[in-house]
Amino acid sequence: MITEDLSLKDNRHFVTAVILAGGSGSRMNLDVTKQKLLIAGESVLHRSVRAFEECDSVDAIVVVCKSGETEFAVSETSDFKKVISVTVGGKTRAESAKLGFACISTDSDFVAIHDAARCMITPQMIDKVINAAFEYGAATAVKKVTDSIKRAGEDGYISASVPREYLYAAETPQVFRREDYELGLERSSSDISVTDDNMIVENIGKKVFCVECDCENIKITRPEDVSYAEFLIKRRLPMFEYRVGHGYDVHRLTEGRKLILGGVEIPYSLGLDGHSDADVLIHAIMDALLGAAALGDIGRHFPDSSEDYRDISSLKLLSSVYDKLKSAGYEIMNIDSTLILQKPKIAPYIDEMKSIISKTLNLEEGRVNIKATTEERLGFTGRGEGVSAHSVAMVIKK
Repeated sequence: MITEDLSLKDNRHFVTAVILAGGSGSRMNLDVTKQKLLIAGESVLHRSVRAFEECDSVDAIVVVCKSGETEFAVSETSDFKKVISVTVGGKTRAESAKLGFACISTDSDFVAIHDAARCMITPQMIDKVINAAFEYGAATAVKKVTDSIKRAGEDGYISASVPREYLYAAETPQVFRREDYELGLERSSSDISVTDDNMIVENIGKKVFCVECDCENIKITRPEDVSYAEFLIKRRLPMFEYRVGHGYDVHRLTEGRKLILGGVEIPYSLGLDGHSDADVLIHAIMDALLGAAALGDIGRHFPDSSEDYRDISSLKLLSSVYDKLKSAGYEIMNIDSTLILQKPKIAPYIDEMKSIISKTLNLEEGRVNIKATTEERLGFTGRGEGVSAHSVAMVIKK
């Protein structure tokens, strides 16, 4: 049994990971499939793919998605350089694995099959299994069975106690030589008794080595699994770097312009003057996020000297900032913003602003807060000459 950390710096094998994300998540009782489910602000699919992206042993990634979710899967994995293909899966897990395998390069020496629902997998766990496959030809992540196991008869009574000393629950990733897996698929295509990929290569007489991973390699199956996953993430957080950024912006009110705040067009006789749509709230949020990640400011990334940004929606710029943060390895934790203006009244529009901003940043609405205040007719905002906004954002470096 492999328990020590194994280094793959001298990896001479080409490894392609096939990540299966085609489940319906019926046991979750949610309006979205579990691959779309957000855990600590990151989707299950993105979290799983990220682990393989950050694993030095993996050279390429194929994502197998549910029918109708191709656009989502492509968008969620667009920031990963190793993803070479996103394809639609079949009606069963076995069909999806076969379709994903069809997308890998023949240059691949090994294939690693992984369930996206096991989104708590780490690059270190992946390394251990892959390294064992290099040595033994095939390897699978497993968890040792710790409960007493009983066999029951047809009458419902215990008929035997099963020794648990050598019992393990199979998990993923499961890693095999490409040619062995291909041969196994050919011979088991009509075998409905195959319940996992280990059995595919077992059926051609190959042995699969067991690699015991830690207990955090859980599978998101039921609602309570989400709470446990978030607990595990919080327990890992001390390894991360917390960072805070502040953003401030101001624009003059003028005639002949729309008043757009937080992505919402607000009926008013005046609008904000600027090169883009002059959404002062979104601009403050962008500067807070960029500042937290030490990525400069909006003037650096979206200069008002460029015609590319004339009258552009600030939500498009916010989406671009989000992509920049993800590429740099940052996750947004929360945003708190304050709008400062004398009028019009903003309270009726705040919930819509929060919804738009949270969707643009792939955040739960509870992580976005917006407040509005006047300055008691003091200063340029109090005189109704302009609108200003402050924003504070917290991010973590993953």
